[in-house]
Order: sequence, then C-alpha cells, then structure tokens
Amino acid sequence: MDRRRFLQTMSGWSLGVLLAAMEASDREAKADGVGYVSPGFLRKPLPGACIQAQTDTEKTLAAVLDTVVPGPQTDPEGSPGAVEACSLNVLLDSTFPFLQYADLFAGMIDQISNDTHGSPFIALPYQQRIDVLVAAVDKVPLLRLAYRAIRSAFFGGAYNGIGLDYVGYPGPNLGYRSIPEFSFRKAVCQELTADGRMP
Repeated sequence: MDRRRFLQTMSGWSLGVLLAAMEASDREAKADGVGYVSPGFLRKPLPGACIQAQTDTEKTLAAVLDTVVPGPQTDPEGSPGAVEACSLNVLLDSTFPFLQYADLFAGMIDQISNDTHGSPFIALPYQQRIDVLVAAVDKVPLLRLAYRAIRSAFFGGAYNGIGLDYVGYPGPNLGYRSIPEFSFRKAVCQELTADGRMP
C-alpha cells in the first residue's frame, strides 16, 4: 500500500468515525422512544480472533495500543480499548506495510523509554507511556500516522464492533423495517399510467 492510498484509507475511516459520532449525538438529542430501533453492530468479536502478544516486540506493540486507546487496565471507566478491538492484528497483518517496521518501531520505543525512565515501555505507568510516545513523535513525526492507524482500527471496526459500540454507532440502517408507518415492502401507489407504469 503506497502513501497516497494509506492516507485515503485513513481519511475514509476518520470520516466514518466522525459521522458515527454525529449520528450518536443527534440520536440522543432526538430520543423520544419512538422510531427506528437499531439492531446494534452485528459483527461481534469471534473467540480467539485477536492476536495475543507473545514476543517482546508484540508485547511492546500491545502496550502502545493500550496507551493510544486505553483498555480496561488504563481507562477510568474500564472500557475496552485498542487491544480488545484486535488492533494488534492490523499492525501484524502481512498485507500492511507496518509489519516490516514492527521490530524497529518497538525497539525505538523501548530505547526512548529506557533513556528517559530507565525501564522498558511495558513496565511504565500510563502517564509515562504517553510521554514516551510524544517523545517518539518528536523524533519521527511520521509516527502520528501510526497512532491514527491504531485509532482507525478501533473506531472503524476493522475486526469487531467494540470501538463502534463505544462511540454509539447503531449499526447499519436496515431500511426502517421496524416502523410500521413507513412503506417498506408496500406499494407506494396503486394508480397506473396508460402504459402500465406507476406515476
């Protein structure tokens, strides 16, 4: 995937997240107990779908994910985060270009962590992890795109609907089938033109 396509993909995901958040806000503002009831996000996580961190590189990447989108261990409300949304799968997917840089990225993060705090990244508390990721961006500004990709995997529902549920995305619109007043599968009119077509 070249840079242009990556940026186009990220833009699309960002727009989707923004629209989902606006929809959730609008739905709350207009909530009156009547109307379309969403089935929710239909694709739930499959058991064992998320890659479990095994190697030192994978554990560092998982800690980065948990810092960018906090999970139950770091989020004040205990909400699921990027790890639970299988974002590690995205970073370690061989079809994406990040995999070839995974060891280099994890090594750089651990090096900055050791230099500034005297411990590997996974041993740091949450606030110090943030400091390390900010320092990494100062050294390699392109890392902002990696952090956005992590957020996009979470909020875009790349592997499951955890992030979409988190922002209140109601799932696909199934045509307002649940509202009897709407004309789903009903003729819009009965009249026909002279040649047999509906007006």
